[in-house]
Order: sequence, then structure tokens, then C-alpha cells
Amino acid sequence: MKGGIRSRFLPDLFVDTIYDIDINALKERGIKAFVFDIDNTLAPYSMPSADEKLIKWISDLKERGFEVMIASNNGKKRVSLFARSIDCDYISRACKPLEFKIKRKLSSLNIKPTQAVLVGDQLFTDIWSASLMGMYSILVRPISDKEGWFVKLKRGLERKILNS
Repeated sequence: MKGGIRSRFLPDLFVDTIYDIDINALKERGIKAFVFDIDNTLAPYSMPSADEKLIKWISDLKERGFEVMIASNNGKKRVSLFARSIDCDYISRACKPLEFKIKRKLSSLNIKPTQAVLVGDQLFTDIWSASLMGMYSILVRPISDKEGWFVKLKRGLERKILNS
């Protein structure tokens, strides 16, 4: 786990979009699996399934030998529909930042948390979860500013941490 309370919420890497991730650099680090959040990471909240660009990008990850899965705190209906559109495994109601469901899924694939990267748009769920597990973490800018009131509340706190 990274040192210091504040650093537990800081990502290892910050990118504008998933398409800015250097896949080759992660492969060289020994990363074998990608764990993605959905909403505002892979797609806006209003998008029920992946678009063609995302489907192609995820397919490329798989062709390069990466395991791909979704871990979302959203319900099964939303998560399963989206996961089907990119043909990957998923965890709905993942309880992020708690790590037990993600760890269990990675273990079933014989992948250690240190061999996986968690990609998401929120510090207090995605990045903190990765930090607790010792996973590499990538924070992406939220795709859309359309969010629930609770997420908007957390965004103010996230900005304070990122700006400090």
C-alpha cells in the first residue's frame, strides 16, 4: 500500500481518456489484467452499451493477451448489459473501495493484484480500491459532467486532494 493517508487516493497515472493509456508500458510492467469502472470511465451514464470504438479497443487489449473485466458499484442489469457489449467478465455491486470482490475475481483468474490495473474516474472508489489492493491505478477524466448528486459532492473533495 502506498504511504500516507492522502497518497492512498492518488493514482499512479492520470490520463484524459482510456485511449491515452500506454498499453505497451503496462505490459512491460507485468500487467496481465485490466479492471475497468463503467460510468464516466468507459462510457457516459446514459450509454447502455459500448460503441464501436470502445469495442475495438477492448478487443485489441484481449488480442494482446490481457484479461479484461468490469468492476462497478452499479447494479447487475446495468453492468451485465455493458459487459456483454464488450464480451468481458464483470462484478456488479463491487462495493468499491472494499477490495474483496475484485480480489476474489482476480484470484479465480490466477492473477495477483500487483499484476492488474484498475482504471476509473473516481478517487474514493476506484483509486482507493486499487491502493488497498496494491494494484496499479489509472485515473481518467470523467467523460461527462452528468452525474448524481452524491458523485458531484465527492468531486469537490477529489479536487482538493488532486490540487494539494
